[in-house]
Amino acid sequence: MKLNLSGDLVVKPEDHTAYWSGEIPHEINGSAISALINNSNHMDHGNNLFSDHFLSCKPDTESYPDENYPTYYEKVKTYCQRISAPALSTDNIACKRIMNQIAPNSPESIFEYVDTNSSKADISPISETFASQKVAIVGLGGTGAYLLDFLAKMPVKEIHLYDDDTFNSHNAFRCPGAASVDILNECQSKVDYLKSIYSNMHRGIIAHSEKVTESNISELYQMDVVFICVDRVSTRNLVSKHLIEQNILFIDSGLGILKQSNSLFGQLRVTTGFAQHYNHISSIFGSDVELEDEYSSNIQIAELNAMAAVLMIVKWKRMMNFYSNTTQDNNIVYTISTNEIVTE
Repeated sequence: MKLNLSGDLVVKPEDHTAYWSGEIPHEINGSAISALINNSNHMDHGNNLFSDHFLSCKPDTESYPDENYPTYYEKVKTYCQRISAPALSTDNIACKRIMNQIAPNSPESIFEYVDTNSSKADISPISETFASQKVAIVGLGGTGAYLLDFLAKMPVKEIHLYDDDTFNSHNAFRCPGAASVDILNECQSKVDYLKSIYSNMHRGIIAHSEKVTESNISELYQMDVVFICVDRVSTRNLVSKHLIEQNILFIDSGLGILKQSNSLFGQLRVTTGFAQHYNHISSIFGSDVELEDEYSSNIQIAELNAMAAVLMIVKWKRMMNFYSNTTQDNNIVYTISTNEIVTE
């Protein structure tokens, strides 16, 4: 059954359905319990859980007036009674109850608590394609922080964070969540602060309170994908140059937002580079000195940072076939004034 949790607490079941692994349950006369079978279809629910039939057993309205089970115990008990009753009429020990203690979460899980969202949507097997992935985020400003928010909800093996800056008030206004004044007063490094927040959910977050330079760039060679979220052209070019040499997948974002009169205008860009698809990079990124001053004073707004992060994570999930992927777009540009997204 789809488990409905709130933290460590099991709450009321959302519906009256269940999945059944094994042969179709039968009546005393040997016919299938047709009223119980919604449909028959072998399904993979992930984590080595499989089912053969989808069951539907509505509760007795006299016992449950609101037409829903108040607890999982009542729901499971009803299903057990309905399925085992015909067998018990023939052999009263055939369906004796076996008491198994089920751990709420395995110590090997990358999450601190069970991902009931994936199981509820029956997408656990697809999500598991990320289980071996090591990812890095270079730059934990607005876009990088939103990326971490998305990645922390995925079963990736490791999430490496690279940034040498401190977490100050201006970061709090373009970062997910709401940091307290006490937190800001601590002047923590960005990566340590964000790790402390997202480690509540994900066990594989590794903080590197440092810039990516020539001296440590080799650490990125072990990654399956690198997300580049920096506002310095020189750093972007350094990182991308080495990743290209190593044939490593990277996804880069850039914001060009300026003020004119009483409005903001500009674009955000997401660019992907991977083996055999790097030729477009130099024309998009430009030289180290080009636009450096403009980027250093560039305006950043939370929703645009979040939008860049969304485009980056969706692009990667498409490349991993989590989402359907029928086109190859290596560069995505969103223009604010026209509200258009152009891909090429």
